Amino acid sequence: MRAACSSLVLALIAVGVASPPSASAQTIPSPYAFIEERQEVGLFAGYMSAGTGRFGYGPKGGPLFGARYGVELSGPLSLEAAVGTLRGVRDVIDPAQAAGNRVVGEADVLLTTVDGRLRLSATGNRTWHGLSPFLVIGGGLAFDSAKPSAAEGLLDADEVYEFGTKFFATIGPGVRWFATRRLALRTDAAFSLWQLKTPPGFGDPTLGLGDVADGEWASGLSVTATLLFRW
Repeated sequence: MRAACSSLVLALIAVGVASPPSASAQTIPSPYAFIEERQEVGLFAGYMSAGTGRFGYGPKGGPLFGARYGVELSGPLSLEAAVGTLRGVRDVIDPAQAAGNRVVGEADVLLTTVDGRLRLSATGNRTWHGLSPFLVIGGGLAFDSAKPSAAEGLLDADEVYEFGTKFFATIGPGVRWFATRRLALRTDAAFSLWQLKTPPGFGDPTLGLGDVADGEWASGLSVTATLLFRW
């Protein structure tokens, strides 16, 4: 009888040891969560600094405001479009003046940018602790709609710089933080590149400016923050 009781106790202990822990003990919260919503729209604000070229007549940059729309594709890929407005100034340059005295005034800059981008997420169609780092690459058009400056009246017509309509390319990193399923915050640092066309008058050999190219590439760096609504 004693041997039977001992065997029963040992069997119960073995069953207890072999039994799996409770369901609550097995639950391990995952740092990853799937992104369910496929579209987003938002408003952004930030600042852009820009190179002004050899002679300094290009836009200097300024506050940047706009809106963007994005749609999730398969896996880590997304497409997005953005429209922005940059308000700033640029120097009015008189090439006939001596170096150091060529700035004769300022002109307003009102750049409108329209671009499309491909977004590549580092975490695919999921977030990690609510974060989704990404890289964007794309391009678009920029044009200046500001009125001419009074200072430009001091120059010959072929010495006046006009931004015109420019193609620009963009690449840069960013991150989205999903506060809820519907709301997210996004920050970007974007590097842009466009070409500044040299006014023909700057190539006048009598000015002694040396070899003047027809145009040159200038870069810009923008930092923006966006509030996104998703659905």
